[in-house]
Amino acid sequence: MIKCVIFDIDNTLYSFNDSNKAALDSLREYCARNFGWSSQDFDDKHLAVQHEIYNDLGYNGSCRDRMLRYQKMLEQSSIPLYPHAVKLYELYWEKMIDSLSPDEERTKLFQALKAKGLLVGIGTDMTPYIQMLKLERMEILQYIDFIVTSEESGLEKPEPPIFNMCLRKAKCEASECLFVGDDLKKDYQGAISVGMNALWFNLKHEKVDGVKEINSLTEILEHV
Repeated sequence: MIKCVIFDIDNTLYSFNDSNKAALDSLREYCARNFGWSSQDFDDKHLAVQHEIYNDLGYNGSCRDRMLRYQKMLEQSSIPLYPHAVKLYELYWEKMIDSLSPDEERTKLFQALKAKGLLVGIGTDMTPYIQMLKLERMEILQYIDFIVTSEESGLEKPEPPIFNMCLRKAKCEASECLFVGDDLKKDYQGAISVGMNALWFNLKHEKVDGVKEINSLTEILEHV
């Protein structure tokens, strides 16, 4: 019997790809205006520091910190940190958060899960402050009983710590939890590896045998 449903956030509860593109476009414009960078210049520098940070820190909550990315981009280009580092950070997240909005279908899903007496959790990579801002902007934070981020657990999905911390916070057996996410390896297989039930939110309608999948979030109600 399912007692707790745990959600990934990015590309599960909203389109991270679309929101990230809008946010990065705003940074490209800022850097073109202030530093004379072309869009390709920006993309090359941004990708290079991402790889550098991943190599230095590994895959944990800190590696997602946008301030680290913009700080390194500026330092490596001999551009003063003041005022640009903070402005780039604030601009990225302002555009990202502003792109989100409440959704009636999504809200009704969370209301239905709570009406069934289920715990609702979040298991997500990234940092808690930003992820809570996203949930608040989507007007679903009030339905969430607990949140686990990779910053808190120390490692990103599909490593077990983030899923095990979800279980501790839920105070449920793994077999009583259902994890829902868009990434087959990180979300679905990661949850299965610790004994959870899982649903793959198959956005691209890919064909994969032996996987329990959904194509819309409302289908979750058929599994609880």
